[in-house]
Parts: sequence; structure tokens; C-alpha cells
Amino acid sequence: MSITAEILLVLAKFTAGRLVARQEDLAACKWTDGESNLDSYFSRLACDCTEKSWDDVIQQFPELVGFTITANGPDIHIAFYKDGVKVPTVHDKIELKSSTNTVLPGSTIGKLDINQPLIYCHRPKKMGVYDIRYGQYHTAMGESDFDLFQDRTPRPPLSFKKLATPSMDSEFSHKENDAWIEHYGKCAVRRVTQATPKPSWQDALVKNILLEALQGVETLEDLLALKASLAASLAAR
Repeated sequence: MSITAEILLVLAKFTAGRLVARQEDLAACKWTDGESNLDSYFSRLACDCTEKSWDDVIQQFPELVGFTITANGPDIHIAFYKDGVKVPTVHDKIELKSSTNTVLPGSTIGKLDINQPLIYCHRPKKMGVYDIRYGQYHTAMGESDFDLFQDRTPRPPLSFKKLATPSMDSEFSHKENDAWIEHYGKCAVRRVTQATPKPSWQDALVKNILLEALQGVETLEDLLALKASLAASLAAR
């Protein structure tokens, strides 16, 4: 019997249920200290609930009899044991999030397992109920059908080699403040049509954008219409 992602999700469910019942403990947590986020208090409470919830999981999965767990922060990192011997497993973490808002910035997604369970604590701003929900990380991702995939503008590097030496003339050329958008657009296309020094997650995203945009293109007229529409929308910015 192996520890599957499905089992971990069930464990998150029971853990969330126990956390809901621990309102006094949640209210006693120290959530912030100045500008610092101190979810470590929440993490310790959640880990305690996780360990106590393992018996509930075993009742649902009798084949897990003989397995025990320990849970430690940050978030909920779980170690599994079979008859006292630690069992290596791929699925061993439940992500914890807490906020007084119903929407909060997520983690850096590049190396994140979006299938992992997530427990979200919606805290009252002052007095009130601590609402706990759970699910998979990808279930909570996004707020609408038009979410931006980056929350800040790029930070382009400065290249010494692109500057002129004192013995050379540097010709003045004017560019609009948002000219970098065109630059990154061209770079993105070059990245997916030419060999690049180092692949990026962005390349797969750009390819998917191009494929989605071309789904309704059946004829040359369709393609030209799409091109004209994109050019017009960019010119209208």
C-alpha cells in the first residue's frame, strides 16, 4: 500500500474539519508581528490536527492499518511510518494558507506541485469565525477567466556589451515607454521558433497561447483577420 495523492487529500479534509472545531486555538494564534507573517503558530496547530486525523483516514482506508505519521511545519510536512519504519513517499505535504481576504497571492508556481492538498484559513479581521476550507492547490488557483499570469512588469537586465565605447558614436533613437512590450513579444516568438540557450516555463505558455489563438483559423482570410484584429487592439492601447 502506497501513500497516494488521493489519501493525502482525504487527510487534508479531516484536518480541515478538526481545525474548524479549534476556534479558540485559532483565535489564540499569533498571526502577525509587525510586517512579518507568523503562520508558524497556525502550522503547529494544523500539524497537531493532522496527526489526530490520521485515525479517521485509516477508518476510511483499512489497508493503511500499521501506518503512522508525524507532522511538522512549515505548512504540514508529513513523515509516514509502517510498523515503525519510515516509508519514503512522493506525496508528503499539505499547503497552508491564511488571510483576512478571500483572495491572496499564491506561491511561485514554477516548481510548485499544483496537485497537492491545500488548507485555506479565512481569518476574521477582528472578532468572528475562522473559516477553514480545503482542496487541491489548482482548485483554488485563479479568480476569473481573465487572470494575469504575472503580477509585475519584467525587470530587464542591462547589458554592458550593448553600450558603445567612447570611441564610437551612439545614435539617438526615440522609443515609447511601453516599447519593451514589443521587445518581449518578439523575444517570446523567437524563443518558441528558434533554439534557446535555456528553456523556460514561459515557452510552453507562449506555444499554448498561439495554439489557442489559432483554434478558429481555417483559412488564410481567418488568419489575416486575426492579425488585423491583434494589430488594431495593440494600436489602440
